[in-house]
Amino acid sequence: MSARRNRAQLRGNAAKVIRDARTLGNVSQVRMADLLGISQPLVSSWECGKVTPGIDDLARIEQVLGAEQGSLFVAIAYGQA
Repeated sequence: MSARRNRAQLRGNAAKVIRDARTLGNVSQVRMADLLGISQPLVSSWECGKVTPGIDDLARIEQVLGAEQGSLFVAIAYGQA
Protein backbone atom coordinates (compact mmCIF):
# COMPACT_ATOMS: atom_id res chain seq x y z
CA MET A 1 0.00 0.00 0.00
CA SER A 2 1.38 3.41 -0.92
CA ALA A 3 2.18 6.11 1.63
CA ARG A 4 -0.43 8.38 0.04
CA ARG A 5 -3.07 5.70 0.42
CA ASN A 6 -2.05 5.11 4.05
CA ARG A 7 -2.39 8.83 4.83
CA ALA A 8 -5.79 8.97 3.17
CA GLN A 9 -6.95 5.95 5.15
CA LEU A 10 -5.71 7.45 8.44
CA ARG A 11 -7.40 10.75 7.60
CA GLY A 12 -10.66 8.91 6.97
CA ASN A 13 -10.29 6.90 10.17
CA ALA A 14 -9.60 10.10 12.13
CA ALA A 15 -12.67 11.79 10.66
CA LYS A 16 -14.96 8.94 11.67
CA VAL A 17 -13.44 8.44 15.13
CA ILE A 18 -13.64 12.14 16.01
CA ARG A 19 -17.20 12.51 14.71
CA ASP A 20 -18.37 9.35 16.50
CA ALA A 21 -16.69 10.33 19.79
CA ARG A 22 -18.19 13.82 19.63
CA THR A 23 -21.70 12.61 18.88
CA LEU A 24 -21.45 9.86 21.51
CA GLY A 25 -20.58 12.57 24.03
CA ASN A 26 -23.58 14.59 22.81
CA VAL A 27 -21.35 17.59 22.05
CA SER A 28 -22.02 19.87 19.10
CA GLN A 29 -19.26 20.96 16.75
CA VAL A 30 -19.68 24.52 18.01
CA ARG A 31 -19.37 23.46 21.66
CA MET A 32 -16.34 21.27 20.94
CA ALA A 33 -14.68 24.13 19.07
CA ASP A 34 -15.35 26.46 22.01
CA LEU A 35 -13.91 23.97 24.50
CA LEU A 36 -10.80 23.48 22.34
CA GLY A 37 -10.37 27.18 21.59
CA ILE A 38 -10.57 26.65 17.83
CA SER A 39 -13.08 27.44 15.09
CA GLN A 40 -16.11 25.29 14.27
CA PRO A 41 -15.03 25.06 10.60
CA LEU A 42 -11.81 23.36 11.74
CA VAL A 43 -13.81 20.75 13.66
CA SER A 44 -15.92 20.24 10.54
CA SER A 45 -12.77 19.87 8.41
CA TRP A 46 -11.49 17.17 10.77
CA GLU A 47 -14.80 15.32 10.62
CA CYS A 48 -15.00 15.55 6.82
CA GLY A 49 -11.46 14.24 6.45
CA LYS A 50 -10.19 17.42 4.80
CA VAL A 51 -7.66 18.09 7.57
CA THR A 52 -6.01 15.64 9.95
CA PRO A 53 -5.65 16.82 13.54
CA GLY A 54 -2.22 16.76 15.10
CA ILE A 55 -1.24 14.64 18.07
CA ASP A 56 -1.69 17.54 20.48
CA ASP A 57 -5.15 18.20 19.03
CA LEU A 58 -6.14 14.56 19.52
CA ALA A 59 -4.98 14.63 23.13
CA ARG A 60 -7.04 17.77 23.77
CA ILE A 61 -10.08 16.22 22.06
CA GLU A 62 -9.79 13.22 24.39
CA GLN A 63 -9.70 15.55 27.39
CA VAL A 64 -12.66 17.63 26.24
CA LEU A 65 -14.79 14.58 25.46
CA GLY A 66 -13.72 12.67 28.57
CA ALA A 67 -12.28 9.84 26.51
CA GLU A 68 -9.66 7.53 27.94
CA GLN A 69 -6.15 8.78 27.27
CA GLY A 70 -4.83 7.28 24.03
CA SER A 71 -8.16 5.78 23.01
CA LEU A 72 -8.61 8.00 19.95
CA PHE A 73 -5.06 7.29 18.79
CA VAL A 74 -5.66 3.53 18.97
CA ALA A 75 -9.06 3.77 17.28
CA ILE A 76 -7.61 5.82 14.42
CA ALA A 77 -4.58 3.55 13.96
CA TYR A 78 -6.70 0.39 13.84
CA GLY A 79 -9.69 1.88 12.05
CA GLN A 80 -12.07 1.31 14.94
CA ALA A 81 -14.89 3.65 15.78
